[in-house]
Amino acid sequence: MTSPRPHPHFDDRGTLDWHRNWAEAAETARREKKLVFIDMGRELCSQCRTLVQSVIPHPEVAPILKERFVALASDADETEDEVLALAEHLEDAYMLPFVVFADADGKFVGGTSGATNPLSFRRMLDSLVV
Repeated sequence: MTSPRPHPHFDDRGTLDWHRNWAEAAETARREKKLVFIDMGRELCSQCRTLVQSVIPHPEVAPILKERFVALASDADETEDEVLALAEHLEDAYMLPFVVFADADGKFVGGTSGATNPLSFRRMLDSLVV
């Protein structure tokens, strides 16, 4: 088995295999029957760093993400149209990181913006996964 592709900006301690474009992430999600988890952030964003380095690898979060989601790292300064259209569904989103969940066909299923912690993130994942 190949090593997971790292997040482009931060070290998630090898937790997820990070896709870099929507088409690839959606195809993988379709094939694996998973949802897509999109992290839209910037390298200089401290809350973006916290999400990837502390929340994602947390023992209450990582297993759910690995089992049920395909990860897509999207740079907030160079966002693909498909990802931008999904992020527009986030109500009152004004602070990075933007976290978006979608199905493989590009249907928005949930998300949030701004700082989060492992407990809040886990609750959000639980609300998306039956």
